[in-house]
Amino acid sequence: MNILQLRDFKHVNRLLAGLFVAVCLLSAGCYDTKSGRVDIGGEISFELAAFPETGPHAVEMWTEMHFQPSYRVQEGPRLLPALDSVPVTGAEIVPGSMDEYKQLSMPDEISNSYDHDEAEKSYNLNCLVCHGATMDGEGPIMKLASNRSDGTPAYNKGPFPANLSSDATLNSTDGELFGFISGGGRQGLAMRLRGRDSTSPMPEFSKLLNERERWLLVQYLRDGK
Repeated sequence: MNILQLRDFKHVNRLLAGLFVAVCLLSAGCYDTKSGRVDIGGEISFELAAFPETGPHAVEMWTEMHFQPSYRVQEGPRLLPALDSVPVTGAEIVPGSMDEYKQLSMPDEISNSYDHDEAEKSYNLNCLVCHGATMDGEGPIMKLASNRSDGTPAYNKGPFPANLSSDATLNSTDGELFGFISGGGRQGLAMRLRGRDSTSPMPEFSKLLNERERWLLVQYLRDGK
C-alpha cells in the first residue's frame, strides 16, 4: 500500500469513526448535524462531520485547517493583485449601458487572426449544452429528463436558451452580442446594467472567459456554423 492509499484509508477510517460517534451523540441530543458542533455539559465542545441540507458536498468531513484547500504542504501564500490593479496587457473597459455596447465593434486583432477551430472548440465547451450544435436553442440540456419520473424535461422553466440563428441574434450588433455573452444573455445583461444581480440561467461569461475569447464567440455566431 503506497502513501496515498494509506492516507485515504486513514481518512475513511476517520470518517467512519466520526459518523459512529455522531450517531451516538445525536441520540444523546448534543450534536448539531448542520454545523457538526458537539456540546457536552456546557464544558466540552468540538466539531465532527457536518451534514448540510444543501450545497455541493453531502458531508463535510474535516474542519481542521490543514484539510482546507487554501494552501498545501510546501506551497507558499499567493500574492493577489492589489484592488483595482490593471494587468500589463491593459484593463477591459466595461460599458455601462446598452447604447455603449451597441457601439462596440469587432477588434481588428480578432477579425485579422480569427481561428474558426479555436472558436468552435470554445462554443462546444461553453455554449453547446444549452444552445445546441446548430445554435437553435435545443441543446442537450433541453432534452435532459427530470428526476420526477413523469416524462417531463429537467429544464422546464424559462427563459429558455436563445435560438442563436434567429433574426433577433442576426440583427444584433457585434457589440450587443458581446454584451449578451459577457453579461449572461439579454436578461442577465439588462439586470446587471441596472445594478441588480442576474437571475438568468446563463452564466456571465465575463467571469469565465477573457475578452478575446468572448469576441471569438461573437465571430463564431456570425459564421453561423
